[in-house]
Amino acid sequence: MMWVLVAALLAGASDAPASPVLTAQAAPAPSPLADALALETSGNDAGALVALERLITNQPRWELPRLEAARLLLKGGSAPELERARTHLDAALREAPDNPRVYFLQGQLLEEKSATFDAIRAYEKAVTLRPSYDDARFRLAGLWAQAGDWLKAELHYRPLSKSRPAWVQVRMQLAAVLEKQGRTLDAEREFLAARDAQPDNPGVLRTLAAFYERTDRPQLAAKVRAQLTAPEKRNMRALKPSKR
Repeated sequence: MMWVLVAALLAGASDAPASPVLTAQAAPAPSPLADALALETSGNDAGALVALERLITNQPRWELPRLEAARLLLKGGSAPELERARTHLDAALREAPDNPRVYFLQGQLLEEKSATFDAIRAYEKAVTLRPSYDDARFRLAGLWAQAGDWLKAELHYRPLSKSRPAWVQVRMQLAAVLEKQGRTLDAEREFLAARDAQPDNPGVLRTLAAFYERTDRPQLAAKVRAQLTAPEKRNMRALKPSKR
């Protein structure tokens, strides 16, 4: 499908070794929230969820554990898990109505329930509160494209192509919505930019070749397809000087 939505950015952190001049009292104690998320990092989602919901019971007005619990429940995707996620998000919204992540997770929940336009409204709220929220903007652009509103999809893909130049899928989908608007030259520029960014990506090359075929340029299509079957370039090993 053209409008496959990708997962959000992976974020990680590593702890620097403590300075030897620090005393034991100066080292910060690990937080229960960090401990719960460490369980998820180790692959123990169930344990992380238990730890988060224990933290929620102890501090019901703290929104952060509720957001992390909702995110974990959304990973499961079953009806009971989605209902529990909704409960946590409703509570988080009451405590932190200006937190854009609440609306981002609500958007994901609504997508799971196939409530496309409600999800759009949630993502719109997220990017209104935080214009740099690229994960929310990417999902929002994809939903507008799914709905056939090419101009609104472009409105969100365009800034993403500048803020996230490494996200080649953004350029590909921007090109697709431009083509849908009949703007063939603009679409070609974006397809070529994607190709330049990842010249050996088979998906990018196939999509560019198909674009040339749709726009009645079979020679260009054949040239691009030839790159898919071209033998890999091998670096020649430097010869050692002759001893003779």
